[in-house]
Amino acid sequence: MNRMKIFSKALLLLLVSLLTFAATSCSDDETGGWDGTYGYVQFKLSKKVSSRATRATALDKLEKLDDAKKIKVVMEHNGTTVSQTLVLNSYNSENAEYGLRSEKLQLASGTYTVIGFYLYDAVDEELLASSAGETFTVVGGGLEVQNLMVETVERGKVKFNLVKEWEKTRAGGAEYLFSNIRLVDVSVTNLFTRETYTFPELKVKYKEGSKENQNPDNENDKYMDTGTAYCDSTVWLPAGTYQVTSYTTYGKTGAVKTKYETQPVKGEAFIIEDNQLNDKAQVPILLSKTKEYIKDYEALKAIWESLQGKEWSFYGDATFKGANWNFNKELDMWGDQPGVTLNSNGRVIGLIIAGFGAKGIVPDAIGQLTELQVLNLGSHDEKIGANIFNDYDANSLTAAKKSSMRHDYENKFLKYDPRANMSEMIVKSYNSDPKVAPKNRIKKDSRINLKDAQIGTLTNKITGVSKAIYRLTKLQQFYIGNSSITSNEVCAKFYNPDDPVYGKFAQEFKDEDWDKMENLTDIELYNCPKISRIPDFYYNLPKLQAMNLARCKGISANQLRNDWTRLAEEKTGKTLQILYMSYNNLEEFPESSALSKMVNLGLLDLAYNNIKKVHPFGSEVALSSLYLNNNQIEEIPANLCAFTDDVESLTFAHNKLKKIPNIFDASSVREMGSVDFSYNEITGVDKSHGTYKGINAASVSLSNNKIEKFPSELFTAGSPITTIDLSGNQMRTIPKGSIKGKKAYLLQVIDLRFNKLTSLSDDFRSTTLPYITNMDLSYNCFTEVPTQPLNSAVLRAFAINHQRDENNDQRCLRTWPTGITTCPSLIQFQIGSNDIRKVEETLTSHLYILNIADNPNISIDVTSVCPYIKAGMYKLFYDKNQDIRGCDALDLEN
Repeated sequence: MNRMKIFSKALLLLLVSLLTFAATSCSDDETGGWDGTYGYVQFKLSKKVSSRATRATALDKLEKLDDAKKIKVVMEHNGTTVSQTLVLNSYNSENAEYGLRSEKLQLASGTYTVIGFYLYDAVDEELLASSAGETFTVVGGGLEVQNLMVETVERGKVKFNLVKEWEKTRAGGAEYLFSNIRLVDVSVTNLFTRETYTFPELKVKYKEGSKENQNPDNENDKYMDTGTAYCDSTVWLPAGTYQVTSYTTYGKTGAVKTKYETQPVKGEAFIIEDNQLNDKAQVPILLSKTKEYIKDYEALKAIWESLQGKEWSFYGDATFKGANWNFNKELDMWGDQPGVTLNSNGRVIGLIIAGFGAKGIVPDAIGQLTELQVLNLGSHDEKIGANIFNDYDANSLTAAKKSSMRHDYENKFLKYDPRANMSEMIVKSYNSDPKVAPKNRIKKDSRINLKDAQIGTLTNKITGVSKAIYRLTKLQQFYIGNSSITSNEVCAKFYNPDDPVYGKFAQEFKDEDWDKMENLTDIELYNCPKISRIPDFYYNLPKLQAMNLARCKGISANQLRNDWTRLAEEKTGKTLQILYMSYNNLEEFPESSALSKMVNLGLLDLAYNNIKKVHPFGSEVALSSLYLNNNQIEEIPANLCAFTDDVESLTFAHNKLKKIPNIFDASSVREMGSVDFSYNEITGVDKSHGTYKGINAASVSLSNNKIEKFPSELFTAGSPITTIDLSGNQMRTIPKGSIKGKKAYLLQVIDLRFNKLTSLSDDFRSTTLPYITNMDLSYNCFTEVPTQPLNSAVLRAFAINHQRDENNDQRCLRTWPTGITTCPSLIQFQIGSNDIRKVEETLTSHLYILNIADNPNISIDVTSVCPYIKAGMYKLFYDKNQDIRGCDALDLEN
């Protein structure tokens, strides 16, 4: 046993024995003075600091007060020795250093002398034995607080601040942002005793501030952005002078902790005094300009300066209007710029310069950004307020997000539902049918109008992009748009070969370096009027999958055909899946020998060109989306291509087709969404290559053509058509037998407006078409309402507005179809703009949408539905001057 411990206990026992003997000899004289009351005493332990600021080595001194959990007090009272063990308490471990209090002890009133006390830890191990000698008096019903002094090591508190320290030499360790530090281990050494203390996993908080510093790039900016970090908790240290000698930093996302680095350092000395807080102690976090992320930031500034960054002013929605990059901040914060995305290590992975109005050359410094995944110098939706990069995050560039970005041009400029061109009645009735699933409803045409993004309107003046892009082997998406750049300046040359930092990129380049850019799959060269050919750089990409070359009007028809041929025959031909070339000058497809090599092509956009001649891809190329609308095509070859199982839309609208091409097959496995042949010169189907095979599509539009004979071949071939638009043609009759075939019964919606029809055959009865729900015969030549479709059990809406005699353009429909209100499912009937006379039929609330407007001679009684009109449950379209009786809720003149 330690000699000090033996001595302390022996001394304390001797004192107890002597006092007990003395008290016993005189106790008989003093006990008679007790008044019979009781009071309380509470012991308060306070520090009696040691003159030595060293760790305790004997049991005559505590390391720290918080170690003591119990106290045994030995007292003398009226000759009697009293001892009691009490629990010690404090608010928390930290406050324990300022004193401990015991439980309250009830004693008989009187005077007591503390002989000594013992302190114990949480498992009742003795920590210290100490003599005392203090005297206190307990008053009946009162509380006496008695101080006991405990000799402890002198100690104080420290709170660490993390500060940036730039190393002149290359710093080791991981790459990470100062702002990403979430935890830190700090080791400090006592400069006198050389004893080291380590505090693990202290939580770190980061905050940004500023200090006065004139921005050389902006005279109105007089403050520099700064970043600081601090530990949000305090720790105790024995008094003395210390220095931070090492640290370990960590990042943390959720429950996942990531160790960054451990570094030995020599921090500034700091002093710890007893029970005092030092909140100025600094942990120097080593930063180095040799780190790759710092090099990235210096490259960002070089790019900004080359593109006349001082004149930038952002105009989009991704950040505030007029925003610019700001380099009046600490170097490690230069990466925090609008349009720049950093990964967890601080490397630049996303760079969006579109929207700033950049001018000039993207310099060789671009080659430093070797972690870059997305580079956007201008894109197709820059001017339409729906930028795909508004919520973009290069850190979460998932396959789904990438696919969405690839199809963004299609969705905004190309894709539409041909059914939206049918009559308003059909669209509203179909979409309100509860039996129609939301995904199958007719979608409003939301394509961008040309006036919103005119061809040739530029948003930047970027004139070149450095060939140093070859170093960006992780690049996935590269956009150039709305620019005056020329073909010879797209990744074709180095602009800074003599630069001391970036000149080496030109020296290191080898032609085979392009083969390393396997991640670059998506290219956009959009609305660049000075582009005269596809840049050579694109043909070198080994895994090109999606290419947008829309609105490059500077490429001539022959050149574009040659470029497409080269794309097909180079390595790009086998990998390309999506090709946008709308709004260009193309007049003829490449030869089939080249097209047949594009075996992975799925989406082809050639809308709004001047195409006259189409060559086939052959059966080895299967398309899922094809846009040939707004050209001058007169014929589609029978072996144009195959089609995938997930075709959504094919459009041949606004051409000069004479026949419905025989390029489909009604017996194919997967049903297509829609096929649009509207606005052509079609008179019938193409039978020149044998039997017509039909179309395996749910919706077919043949509106605004020159069809005189109903295209019965569509149904005879077994086409599973549910919606057909034949409006705007020249049909006079639809003979019996026109609608027959094993799948003809599937027809549900038919638009026959703007023809010259005078009657319908029995093909339109429910025995042939049991599922007809919506039908519009407006703008024809009927003299009476055809009754064939009216007996359908599911017919919801039927229109026969505006019937005129073909010869004299006079109103020819005069008779109300008696019994119309008894149709089982009919809820809407339109017979406006005719010459209906006396209506004898009693209206019912079941048919609650009725259009009789522009019938000047009509006479009708609406008494039976007036209550529903008043309640807003019946929609009647009428004229104020019509003879309508039986409802004062109507706004009539008579």
